[in-house]
Amino acid sequence: MRSLKRIPAMVLCAAITASALTVPVTTAHAGPPLGFAYVVNNLSNSVTTISVSTGGTATIPVGNGPTAIAISPDGAQAYVTNGRSNTVSVLDTESKRQVATVEVGTRPSGVVFGPDGTRAYVTNFDSRTVSVLDTAQHRVIATIPTGTGPSGIAITPDGARVFVANNGSNNVTLISTVSNIKLADVSAGTRPTALAVTPDGSKVLVANNGSDDVAVLDVSSGIKIATVSAGRGPSGIAVTPDGTRTYVSNVDSNDVSVLNTSTDKVDSIDKITTVKVGAHPVGVAVSPDGTKVYVPDNGSRKTSVIRTSDNDVTTSDVDSGPTAVAAGRPQELSAIVSLGDSFISGVAGRWQGNGLRTGILTDVHGTDRAVYACGDNPDSWCSSDPKLVYGRSYNDANGCLRSYSSEIQSADIPVYRKINLACSGAQTENVVDQPLKGQAPQVDQLAALLPRYKVKMIVMTVGGNNLGFRDIITDCVESFVLGEGQCEPSQTAGFNQALEDKADDLDAAIVKVRSVMRAGGHPDDSYRFVLQSYPSPVPDGDDIRYPATFKQRFRVGGCPVYDSDATWVRSTVVPTISQWMKVGAHDRGVEFLDVANLFDGHEVCAKGAEQAGADNWHENPLLGNKAEWGRFLDATTGLKQGDKDESVHPNYYGQRAMASCLTAVYEYDGDKHDHACTNMPGKGAEHVELAHSH
Repeated sequence: MRSLKRIPAMVLCAAITASALTVPVTTAHAGPPLGFAYVVNNLSNSVTTISVSTGGTATIPVGNGPTAIAISPDGAQAYVTNGRSNTVSVLDTESKRQVATVEVGTRPSGVVFGPDGTRAYVTNFDSRTVSVLDTAQHRVIATIPTGTGPSGIAITPDGARVFVANNGSNNVTLISTVSNIKLADVSAGTRPTALAVTPDGSKVLVANNGSDDVAVLDVSSGIKIATVSAGRGPSGIAVTPDGTRTYVSNVDSNDVSVLNTSTDKVDSIDKITTVKVGAHPVGVAVSPDGTKVYVPDNGSRKTSVIRTSDNDVTTSDVDSGPTAVAAGRPQELSAIVSLGDSFISGVAGRWQGNGLRTGILTDVHGTDRAVYACGDNPDSWCSSDPKLVYGRSYNDANGCLRSYSSEIQSADIPVYRKINLACSGAQTENVVDQPLKGQAPQVDQLAALLPRYKVKMIVMTVGGNNLGFRDIITDCVESFVLGEGQCEPSQTAGFNQALEDKADDLDAAIVKVRSVMRAGGHPDDSYRFVLQSYPSPVPDGDDIRYPATFKQRFRVGGCPVYDSDATWVRSTVVPTISQWMKVGAHDRGVEFLDVANLFDGHEVCAKGAEQAGADNWHENPLLGNKAEWGRFLDATTGLKQGDKDESVHPNYYGQRAMASCLTAVYEYDGDKHDHACTNMPGKGAEHVELAHSH
C-alpha cells in the first residue's frame, strides 16, 4: 500500500467532492458575496474564505479536525464536517460565523447538499454510514449504511441518487434519496476517495487514490464504463460548470490532472495536461464562472489557484493544514425584503391551525410544527422546540420571532434571497430610526444589503402597533373574561384619535424607505414597494361558531369576545386601518395590498373553520382548507398554548395565504396600484384571488 507521507488518512478520505460545487442554485434566505471560495484548514480548526475577485481572505473558527465543506445551493450556508469532534459546523456565509452544530456519526468526512437545499448528506468514515440532515432544523433525520470507510460523496443534479466512495472496501455505494435506502455497491477501483457527477447527470467520476486513476460510472446503471489515468494518489475531483474539463488533485505527485470531458463518447475522456501545484494537494474546486480552480496544498499554508485559460498558477495564503475547498455558483443576487411588525415577521408561524383548547395534547400533536421525538401513535407525548421554527430569533437578544414560514419566506417568488427584516413589536419608528430587541432600525439593515443585492420588491406591514391594534384586542378579551361588558365604547375614541395622530408616522416610514433605497442605488422605478394591511383575526359576531359563554369561547374555542365587539373589530377597526394605510400608500405613490378579508371563514372560531381534534396529530394535521388561519386570542391569561406574543397573529396557514397574495402581486404586470386579496372558499392557503383597482 502506498505511503501517504504526512497526510492524515482522515484528511485524504474527506477530500471535497465537486458535486457540492455544481448543483443548481435555488431561492435563498441568505447568501455569500459573489465569487468566494471556502478552504477547510484541518490543523487549525478553521475555514478560510478567499475572494475570487480580490484574493482577500477571512477566517472562520469551526469544530475539531475539519475535513470537508459544501455550500448550500442557495448560498446561505456552508456545512463543514469535523472529523475529530464527530459534528458538522453550520456556517452563515453572510456573517461568516458558525451558527449551529449537528452531531453525526464517527469521523464525518464528506458532505454534499441536495439540489433543493433541504437535505445534506454526510459520510461517516468509521461508522460506515451516511447521515441525512434536515437543513432547516439542523438535525439528523436518517442514517444509511455504506461500505467500509466512506469518504467522498456526490449527488445527481436531479437529487435522486447519492454516490459514496468507500475508501476501505474499494467500491461505491448507490443511495436512493427518495427512500433513503442503499441500492447497491458497485466496483470502482482501489481506494476510491472523491467523486463528481457531470453537469448533465450522466456520469460519475471517481478518483481512486490507490490505483492512480479515475473511474467513470454510468449513473443510471452504476456500472463502470471507463478508466482514465491520473497522477499519483488522486484525492480530489471537480468538473467545470460547462462539463468540458475535469480537474483531479494528486496528493503524491503534487500536481493536478486536467481531463477532457467535453464529449459524450467515453473513449474521448483522456488526460489533456498536468499542472504542477504545491505540496500534497488533497482537494479541488472550480470557481463559479469556471475561470479558476482552487487546490488546497496540505503540505503548506497555501492554496494554489489555477487560471483555466492558460493553467497559470498563483497562490493564496490560508491557515495550517488546508484539506478541502468549495465555492458557490454565481447568479444575479436579486432579493425581496419584508419590513414591519409581527404580522409579517412570522409570529405564530409554528402553529398549523389551532387545536381544541380542552385537549392541549391534540394541539401539540396536530398543529405545532416545532414538535419532534414523537411516538408512534396519537396518544404519545411529543417534545416541542420553537427554535426549530423561529431559529436564532427565538427568545434571545434578537427575539424578533421571524419564522421559516413567514410570508416572505413562503412566497413563491424566484429571487436569490428572501430577506425578513420585520420584527415582533415594531412600530414605524423602529423602521425609521429606533433600534428594537438588539437590532438596528430596519432601514439601516436594509441599507447594509443594498451594495450586494438587487432588491426587486419591498413589502411592509407596519402601523398596527402605533394605532394600538393589539391593545384593542386585549381589552376586548379582558372585557369578556372579566364580564365587564363590551370594549367598543371604551376603545373607539382612542382608536380614532390614533388614526389622526399617527398618519405622519406611517408617511415617515414610507419616505425613509424610499430615501434609503435611492441612496443605495435603487431609484423608485427599479423595484416595487408594497404597503400591506392586516387580516382580521376574528369573524363577525354572527359568524362565531361557539355560544357566548366563558366555557365555550374561552376554554374551548380560544375566542373570548362578545359578538358586538367581534363585529366592531371585523367590520370597523380592521377596514379602517386598511383605509388609513391605503391613503398613506396613495400619498406616496406606492402599491397597496389589502388583506383585511383574506381570512374570511378561517378566522379564530369562524363557523366555516375547524379546530384540530384527537384524529389530528403530527402525522395527520388538519389541512388548510379546513383550519383556522389565525392564532388563539390568548392575550390575557396563563391558560394558553404557545407564547403570549403569538396570540392573534396569522399562523402557518395565515402566513402562507399572505404569501400567496404577495406572489400574485409580484406576478401582476398591469398598471393598477391597489390590490385586494381574498381566499377561495373550500380551498387551502395556496388558492387566493387578487382584484386590482386605481
